[in-house]
Amino acid sequence: MSDSFKKGKWAGDQWNPSDDDDELPAAPRGPGLSADDRALLELAARAIGARFEEVEQEGYGNLHFEDGRVLNAWNSLQFSGDAFELAVELDISMSGAANTRFAEGEYGPHSEEAVNGDKLSAARRAITRAAAERVAGERRYGDSE
Repeated sequence: MSDSFKKGKWAGDQWNPSDDDDELPAAPRGPGLSADDRALLELAARAIGARFEEVEQEGYGNLHFEDGRVLNAWNSLQFSGDAFELAVELDISMSGAANTRFAEGEYGPHSEEAVNGDKLSAARRAITRAAAERVAGERRYGDSE
């Protein structure tokens, strides 16, 4: 057991290191989101009634809903579960051919993504783009549901 571990104490079920511990903060996990991916995620979040807040250099963000709920670590371009929930919430259906994935909503536009060796990534991007296009289409054409 390290000396710094011995110096701390338990408070309930949480470990509190002592003040003289020389721990450094964790390094960022990655470069973060590209501007295009951030814009896509912001629009997709709006499609489900949330505001997207990027967590800097982590590659994901938090969703803030009007009722006060917060969903942490959300990125439908990276996490299949987030993309699946987005598709279910917005009634987006998926189909695919050998090298392409398609996503289409009942009222929304059609989105098509090339597979490029990663079928799941293409499906997640197609779903996210279909959700984002729903909001972008409303903005362009003045549509509302």
